[in-house]
Amino acid sequence: MKKITLIAALIVAFSMNSQNTLLDEGFDDVTTLTDYTVVNVSDDPNLDILQGSTAVFDSFDGDPTAFLGLNFNATGGSVIDLYVITPELNLSNGDELTFYTRTATASSFPDRLEVRLDTDASGTAPTSSDNGSYTELLLEINPTLTIGGYPEDWEQQVVTISGLPDGGLVTKVAFRYWVTDGGPLGSNSNYIGIDRLVVDAALSTEDILSNDLNVFVDSKQLKINSSESLTEIKLFNLLGQNVKTVPLEGNFNTVDLSLIPTGLYVSQISSANATTSLKILNK
Repeated sequence: MKKITLIAALIVAFSMNSQNTLLDEGFDDVTTLTDYTVVNVSDDPNLDILQGSTAVFDSFDGDPTAFLGLNFNATGGSVIDLYVITPELNLSNGDELTFYTRTATASSFPDRLEVRLDTDASGTAPTSSDNGSYTELLLEINPTLTIGGYPEDWEQQVVTISGLPDGGLVTKVAFRYWVTDGGPLGSNSNYIGIDRLVVDAALSTEDILSNDLNVFVDSKQLKINSSESLTEIKLFNLLGQNVKTVPLEGNFNTVDLSLIPTGLYVSQISSANATTSLKILNK
């Protein structure tokens, strides 16, 4: 059975009518990840990526084994340093990467995971002493290798792309499984799973255009033009919290975003007859 495609990238369930999904990976069969690159620069490289195993836990969605597994056997020594690198993606600052991850229940061997970005698109491979061109650290889970510090149930991680030049780049993202004092004889490293990796392009000036609605942000002002008379807009942050509600009137409206922190939001724009949900990048 193919995995069910999940487009929603937020905790709250919105219908994303205008969305550009750059990558949607469910890891049904890790042997078919031909566009991905695996670089194992551990002190004694051994096993790389694994197909998920129900002996440890079931997948987040789809077939029970449909997830990417990484474990202590990545090294025969004591330092795990394993990179799983995505295909090339046309990324810009403000784009959103989400995935689910977890370790085994009641794990007494801590794990750590980083998400890194190649900020100059040079594709320089990591080494045992250098991150290569993957210099931008976007996320670190359990940085101090604490027991219980890695999620023991599937937990969504939300990452906003940053560190790229204006205009963006065609580049790659790396997941780095990095554990010291690990391996078969170490005090750290057990088993982690990664599932339902989705990368969505953030909406900018030219991204949200349709026959009925034109929405863009200019100097902290959200401009909304519609062929239909509008009644209200609600803005939600990535936690699903309503941060602003503004009544609208007529076909042309401006909403002040100057008091809202920069970042990615979901807007719910309503008329008397319908509601449309769109991603907005406030920068």
